[in-house]
Amino acid sequence: MIIRRSTARIRPGLLDEFRTFIEAGTAGFAALDGFVSDEIVVRRRSAAPDGPTPDTLTYVSRWRDAAALAAYAGPGWRTEPVVLPDEDRFLLEPLRVRHVELRHAVPADAPAIAAVWHAAWGDGHRGLVPSALEAVRTRESFGPRAAARVPGTTVAVALAAPADGGAADGGPADGGPADGGLDQDTVAGFVTVKGEELEQLFVAAAHRGSGIASDLLSAGEARIAAAGHTEAWLAVVTGNTRARRFYERAGWSDGGPLDYQAETSEGPVPVATRRYVKRLSR
Repeated sequence: MIIRRSTARIRPGLLDEFRTFIEAGTAGFAALDGFVSDEIVVRRRSAAPDGPTPDTLTYVSRWRDAAALAAYAGPGWRTEPVVLPDEDRFLLEPLRVRHVELRHAVPADAPAIAAVWHAAWGDGHRGLVPSALEAVRTRESFGPRAAARVPGTTVAVALAAPADGGAADGGPADGGPADGGLDQDTVAGFVTVKGEELEQLFVAAAHRGSGIASDLLSAGEARIAAAGHTEAWLAVVTGNTRARRFYERAGWSDGGPLDYQAETSEGPVPVATRRYVKRLSR
């Protein structure tokens, strides 16, 4: 699946009108071949040290594959936004587009998964788990664990723009400078499931706040449901309030304390966590 995010910075006072404009302009997308779903994400004007930030609206569309997206957006879809007639009157600047591919992991992804996992695990767990666990979670320890989990892992790949800014042969790529100047496809995060457990979900620091975590969470839930489970569960370190808020916003419920046995090469280490649960629809 390819997820396309087209972000607009809106002229003052026009956000609500622009949302209505976009809803009308995309109403027929459900009939397009390869279109999966869409949503609109709004961020209203807020204060900032260097002045207020403008209202933004991001139109998120999901496509079966690159061919389906190209049929809608044209051969330059990786770098060129689709602008509706009369849309420019709402915009402070040109639209920015970014793309992420969600796909099942392959063995060649394991080193990139391990690198994301090591850095993000430290960000979310350092100082919140027993020192015995921190001591064994070395950079080298994540490689074998990532490789072993490939069959149950979905990766989010941030897609890079062709060097010349145009269409390129082979795999899809993204909007270059609009994505922070990516020059190659990058594993930005991953989710791993094991039975009905959503075991791991991590996003690289550079891609947090981009919506990738929510994309991965949905992908993990879908894999668990597709395996026939009606309820998923996951463990969150008790002190990781940021992660707990994220799951709660996504419809997960705190099912109570869980003494989670974290696997290590030296045997399990008990970790104080909260067991979150969610009912799934098939």
